[in-house]
Amino acid sequence: MRRLLLVVLLLLPLTALAEEGRNGPLFMKDMVGEGDFFAPWGVGVDIFTMNQDYSIKSLEFQLPGVGDIDPSAIKVKNDVSNYDVKLDVWVTPFLNVFGLLGRLNADTYVDLGGVSIPGLPVALPTLPISYDGTVYGGGVNLVYGTKSWFAALNNTWTSTSLSGDFDSSVSSFTMQPRLGLIVDQWTMWVGGMWLDTTEKHSGVINLPVPGLPPVPFSVELETSEKWNYAVGFGRIFSPRATLYFELGFGDRTHTLFNFTYRF
Repeated sequence: MRRLLLVVLLLLPLTALAEEGRNGPLFMKDMVGEGDFFAPWGVGVDIFTMNQDYSIKSLEFQLPGVGDIDPSAIKVKNDVSNYDVKLDVWVTPFLNVFGLLGRLNADTYVDLGGVSIPGLPVALPTLPISYDGTVYGGGVNLVYGTKSWFAALNNTWTSTSLSGDFDSSVSSFTMQPRLGLIVDQWTMWVGGMWLDTTEKHSGVINLPVPGLPPVPFSVELETSEKWNYAVGFGRIFSPRATLYFELGFGDRTHTLFNFTYRF
C-alpha cells in the first residue's frame, strides 16, 4: 500500500501538467461549477502530540530467578511528539491524496513494579525507553460537503526510521472520521481517531537495582485502546490558506495543529 501511494504521488505532477488552469481539483472540475474550491496543491505543517496506554503483545525478559512474566502485570505508557511537512493534492472534489515527512520524539515507560523477583527486597523500577527518528508516510482523505456542513474520513499510514539505545521500530495506521459545520469562514467538527500502532524494542538494559546483571529484553507493544474522541475547529482564510486545531480525549489524548498553504 505504501509503495502504491508513493507511485501515485510521483505521477500526479505529470498529470497536473496536462490540466488547464490552476484552480480546483485536478479532475472533475465541472462538479465544482462556479463555486470557490481549494487550489489543487498544498504544503502544510503538522504538530502532533499524543499520550496513550500500550498492551504487551509479546515479551522476552531474561532475568535470573524469574520465570515467565504475566504481561498483564506490566503497565506501559507512551508519550509522542511529532512534527512533519505534508504535500497534498486534490485529485477530485472528493479525494485528497498526501505524503508526509517529519520527525518523531517519543518516550515509552514500562512499569515493572508488578513483576516480583524472589529474594529481591525492592520492586523493579519503571523502564524508560526514549527514541527519535524520521517519520514518512502517506494517505488519502475522502470528503463530502456543502456550503454549511462536511463529512471526512482521513486515512494515514506511517513508518518510522528510529535511532536510540535499542533496536526499535514503529509503524501505524490511523483512521479519522469527522462531521462538521461551516459558518462563514470558520469550521467546527466532532469525530474520533482509530489508531493501530505496533512498536518493537530489543536490546540490553541496565536496571538500577544492586546486584542485577545487564538484562537482555525484547518487547512488542500495540495500542491498548484503538478509539478516542475528538473535537476541533479551523479557519479558512481563503481557498489557499487554512488553519485548524484538534483535541482528542478519552482513553487516549492527542492534540493536532495544522497550517496549510495551497497553490
